[in-house]
Amino acid sequence: MSATKTKTRTTRGSPSPAKALRPTLGPVVCRWIERNLVHAEGDYYGQAIHLRPWQRALLYEMYELLPDGRRIYDRVLIGLPKGNGKTELAAMVACAELAGPVTFGSWSRDGKPQGQARVSPDIPVAAASFDQANLVFGACRVMMSEGRLAEECEVFETDILLKGRPGRLYRVAAVAGTNDGGKPTFWVGDELHEWVDAKERVHLVLSNNRAKRKDAWELGITTAGWNTESLLGKMCGHGKRCREGEVSDPRFLFRWYEADLKWDLSKPEELEAAIREANPAAGDFLPLESVTARFAQTPEFEARRYYLNQWTASPERWLPPGVWDRRAADRVIAPGTPVVLGFDGSWSGDSTGIVGATLEDVPHIFAVEAWEKPEGREDWHVDVLDVEERLREACRQWDVVRIGCDPHRWQRSLTVLEEDGLPVIPWPSHSVPVMVTGCTQFYEAVIGGLLTQDGDPRLAKHMANAVVKIDARGPRIVKDQKDSPRKIDLAVCAVIALDLATKERTSVGELVVDFA
Repeated sequence: MSATKTKTRTTRGSPSPAKALRPTLGPVVCRWIERNLVHAEGDYYGQAIHLRPWQRALLYEMYELLPDGRRIYDRVLIGLPKGNGKTELAAMVACAELAGPVTFGSWSRDGKPQGQARVSPDIPVAAASFDQANLVFGACRVMMSEGRLAEECEVFETDILLKGRPGRLYRVAAVAGTNDGGKPTFWVGDELHEWVDAKERVHLVLSNNRAKRKDAWELGITTAGWNTESLLGKMCGHGKRCREGEVSDPRFLFRWYEADLKWDLSKPEELEAAIREANPAAGDFLPLESVTARFAQTPEFEARRYYLNQWTASPERWLPPGVWDRRAADRVIAPGTPVVLGFDGSWSGDSTGIVGATLEDVPHIFAVEAWEKPEGREDWHVDVLDVEERLREACRQWDVVRIGCDPHRWQRSLTVLEEDGLPVIPWPSHSVPVMVTGCTQFYEAVIGGLLTQDGDPRLAKHMANAVVKIDARGPRIVKDQKDSPRKIDLAVCAVIALDLATKERTSVGELVVDFA
């Protein structure tokens, strides 16, 4: 074996220091990928893969070797923003681990390592859900079945098997108890920021299982999260401490592409610099103008995480300062105008509101009524009969097409109003999937100027009070604290109203209720 070369290498977007180039099977693996696999998604579907320099640099590092030919790294964590081909990169490695020359065979005469295929590879492709696991597994299916290896494997709905020798690649969902007793030679965990609560145990199980196989390893590939106490948060924190020299973990490879916090994102030139710093594919297969446009249409906390790979935390104010005021329009909704109403009610201790929306191409959002506990009145309760009568009055005043309201604690009123002929339908604001969809749609409409509003100070106050909660299920508005006196009910009403107006204009039909 030849002596280790002293040339250095850096990875763009990764803040780790340069280091001496070690012997690596990276060139062998890269050649195998380009000769045998095809792209599985997007504009390059079915075409032969041509690795970019930054992808090669990552693969070279992943497959670095010790002097005795063993792998250096048994854990690899890569953080990349959306759009940089994380799924395809993970799939490439998984396919190579199934059928490629990924383990050390011998040293050539000039001291370079030669690769050979694994014996009986066992490769779980894991994610927080089967749908997410299907993204990587689906890419593997295309890469194997549409490329030069089509005759060497059998591709099924949930498995890929090698012909003529043992070898299996299969999808796994991070459900507690999954894959106990397995013996993986390699496994990939996709979007680790979604591996929370009980799903963390599956990560532990899969990691422990690889101890049963020689030179086994794992790859985590993800976008930044929001909870530094989560599985990913702890792994990322450990990686940054290793990078800074605070701790030593020579078998852990950490590469995190992230924009520096120094950039002023309100300046176009600095936003572009931040995007380029965090996204190695920017200007290549990731169009820079597309990321810039999405950044402007996405809440900043979310855009920083998705497109700059920066960690964010909640609570954060939902709407940027001033944007709601800029959507104000001085108008009166004429009697008989077709509208929809959003209703969010409480019985005591909170507030209750009704907000309307017109059915125009650019809906107008307007406050109909609000009830809120007076300061110092601990015995106060919402007058249910007054609320019901105000809804009836609204139906007499306008052509009310739909009234969406959360049935929680208001089932009696919904039944009474429905018997009176009012077009009441359930809109469960306590359902996370429903609120995530509604809040995303509302935010994009406000930012994009796709609605106007009546300037009602009560509605403006509730909009300003709304903060964002973020977890694996997505962002939605909440109060800043559970028992906070700063109410957001009218903001919820507005979300309901716009959702109903959008469905009416696009003829989507009935709301699909999900009480999950």
